[in-house]
Amino acid sequence: MISCIAYDEISKKLILDYKYKNKIYLCRYIVNLMKEKFILENIKADYILYVPLHKKRLKKRGFNQSERIASRLSEVVDIPVLDCIERVKNTKRLYNLNKKEREQEVKNSFIIKDKNNLLKDKNVILIDDIFTTASTTNEISKLLRLIPVNKITVLTLLTRARDTYISDKEND
Repeated sequence: MISCIAYDEISKKLILDYKYKNKIYLCRYIVNLMKEKFILENIKADYILYVPLHKKRLKKRGFNQSERIASRLSEVVDIPVLDCIERVKNTKRLYNLNKKEREQEVKNSFIIKDKNNLLKDKNVILIDDIFTTASTTNEISKLLRLIPVNKITVLTLLTRARDTYISDKEND
């Protein structure tokens, strides 16, 4: 799990303006931060994936912030994006939920569509905007491990976790 910057009042305004005030031009700045972190951490992957929105939320917002980030990042790091994760449950916003409530809310909310076995034994980057409790990314990662993918690197812009970088050794 790698995040670029800590969640604070400034970074919160950046991501909320991007997501909810239709300031989609902010995506290029977000991607520049992620690209720098990508290079610094020497991330290697076969594919970039992203956390999907449910169809209803996508229709309401007009775009998926993680998909846009993934697409632009794909262009600058030359790794293809796969649209293979579907959110099948229209979850409520996780913002005000605690860790246990978040885990329960996202449980069984996703499916992986990989008919051609493109993900099998591959290294993937999973893009999300904010890392808070890992409920969403853990739920998706469980499904990816069943394929099985070789390695999953979660890359987010912001983190509310105590550290902005959690190494594989710390997770073992």
